[in-house]
Amino acid sequence: MIAAIFFQVLFLGLLFFGAYKLFSRGGRRGGGEFSIRRLFHYSLLYFSVIISGFGVSGLLGRSLDFGKVIAESRTDLARNLSFAIVGVPLVYLFARWSNKNLREDSTERTSLAWHAYLTITSITSLVIALNGLHDTLSWLIGNDAYRGNALAQLLIWSIIWFFHLRLSREAGDANRAQYLIGSGIGLSILAVGLGGLVANTLEQLINVNQEIISIERTDPILNSAITILMGLPVWIIYWLRGALTFTRDFLWHAYVFLAGIAASFITTVAGLSVVLYDVLVWFLGDTKNQSATQHFFTTANAVGAALSGLAIWSYHRSLIQEEAERTELRRIYEYIVTGVSLVAASLGILMIIVAAIESVTPSDISTTREGSNSLILAATLLIVGSPLWWMFWNRIERAVLRDKADLASPTRRIYLLMLFGVAGVAAVVSLITLIFLFFDDLLNSELSGTTFRDIRFAVGILVTNAAISGYHWTIYRSERDTPVEIFRRGRHITLVGPSDAHIAQLLKEQLGGNVQLWVSPDSGSPWNLQELVDLIDATEGQELLVINEKKKLKAFPIHH
Repeated sequence: MIAAIFFQVLFLGLLFFGAYKLFSRGGRRGGGEFSIRRLFHYSLLYFSVIISGFGVSGLLGRSLDFGKVIAESRTDLARNLSFAIVGVPLVYLFARWSNKNLREDSTERTSLAWHAYLTITSITSLVIALNGLHDTLSWLIGNDAYRGNALAQLLIWSIIWFFHLRLSREAGDANRAQYLIGSGIGLSILAVGLGGLVANTLEQLINVNQEIISIERTDPILNSAITILMGLPVWIIYWLRGALTFTRDFLWHAYVFLAGIAASFITTVAGLSVVLYDVLVWFLGDTKNQSATQHFFTTANAVGAALSGLAIWSYHRSLIQEEAERTELRRIYEYIVTGVSLVAASLGILMIIVAAIESVTPSDISTTREGSNSLILAATLLIVGSPLWWMFWNRIERAVLRDKADLASPTRRIYLLMLFGVAGVAAVVSLITLIFLFFDDLLNSELSGTTFRDIRFAVGILVTNAAISGYHWTIYRSERDTPVEIFRRGRHITLVGPSDAHIAQLLKEQLGGNVQLWVSPDSGSPWNLQELVDLIDATEGQELLVINEKKKLKAFPIHH
């Protein structure tokens, strides 16, 4: 069945190749035909690279499994043979076709399909190679048995990754999406490794008397070190030597603010909350008769996550320290952490209300040590969430008073409406639940103190969400007459001037819409992105023609 599928794919590939050769004769191909051809071309090239990679690495892995009989697992052997026999010729066919197009068509190297192929293939091969690297390093340090398949996977997929990375470097800044994705992968692996290294080290210090018996087959510290060795080179290649040197455009800032700062901030806050909760429970709550070693052993993971997140947050925060301008991405980051902090604080208030109701109703558990853990959790959420919310919300409100742009920010309006709406809906649902439970017991003649206890969560949700919804509604009501700044999207911009491989893509990321470049032989000075943005922002019209003259830029609205 597998062979039949591969031959069908081969047939389709040859069919498309033949159609391409037929329709490309004697005339220029249209834009729509280009898109269709590129879609199938690079999709089939990607598929061919993947199946050939699995096939070749599988065959090489069997040959590297020294001492094992080659006839073992014949089904795997058949699959690897079919992958290699079909995949390798397909790669050769489509690679030659790609090379021809890249040489003969100047738009091929800047096409979305080519950049998407490079990005997807590079990231796919990187992930598979990292999996082989992990198993190979585990074997080298004695943590795992030798497997030829892991070594072959590392070798073959590293070659595929390196080849496509070199092609991507030729695209330069225009292929920044791949570098940011790779940076995120390397950063995530590095964060897990750093957090694990701290946690595993603390676990050994806490468990110095071997009170807790570990059943892990490999050394956790060495495993964390392997994870760091995997993530660090990837992060250096994709970030320090790649994305960090790129133009600081919207996509770059989105990565820094959301992936680098917001995610690590949330991780840090969550880790510190767990640590604080465990400490308070040890001194004030119910430890379930556990020893200090047993109680704090799992706390090590929270410490590791908090320290790893703090390091990542500090690094990325330093990258934008010198940027005084308040961009919309900075606002998005601030509203995200403000919202997360508000949720944590509101959960603390909710649990205090629940505990208070439990203390005055039948089956009282709040006076027991177990009930005290609920109060401690509520206090922890309040201690962590309230100061953070107050700090970031005050910063936002000060910015609103200083600059009208913050008041007209679409992010602020979305934040206010979302909190008012979501909290309001939650309050209404909890009110319906509360009334239902009350009348259910009343009509069934079961109304008692237990009823009040049963509605404790509904009461807590109603009170906290009504407060949140009401507070943000008052703010929205005072600001709703302020016009919200909407970014102009969907404009069609035609640039006429000197050749520049990246200016159209950079301008599109700044302003959106459709941007194309017509190269003029009588070229002016090199394109300046900021001058272009300022000129286009100051010019009305959905369709613009921007001419780069020898002395200055000129923009003309196009009317139909």
